[in-house]
Amino acid sequence: MRGKNKADRDLRRAARTRFLLALRELDDAWVAAFHKSGFGDIYFSRLFTELWLRDSLAVSKTDAYDLVKGVSMQTAMKYVNKAIADGYLEQIDNPADGRSRLLRMSPLLHEQFAQVIDRANSAFLAVLNPEKSG
Repeated sequence: MRGKNKADRDLRRAARTRFLLALRELDDAWVAAFHKSGFGDIYFSRLFTELWLRDSLAVSKTDAYDLVKGVSMQTAMKYVNKAIADGYLEQIDNPADGRSRLLRMSPLLHEQFAQVIDRANSAFLAVLNPEKSG
């Protein structure tokens, strides 16, 4: 029985190691794509990920602030405004309310983030399914 427990622990450790290697590749891809432009912060990652998952659906600024998790509203506003100022988010007219604007990913952000996703996805597939990648 002891051998089976050790074998199970070894398998779990190997799976966790593979996961962490893939996660490290995701981090490396993020830094390579966004660090030099000042968007390497994890809070931008969360904001951009949430917008990507909404596809082309635009959100209000208030909703965008809520996508920046783990910081105050004031700090979230700074993140969103920096992304707008640097061309990563674009503002569009709100068809439901002419007094407000909506936000969505810009083509620049979409292209850079797609590169991060593709690189990380390849790493996750290779590391988590090594028999299928070889």
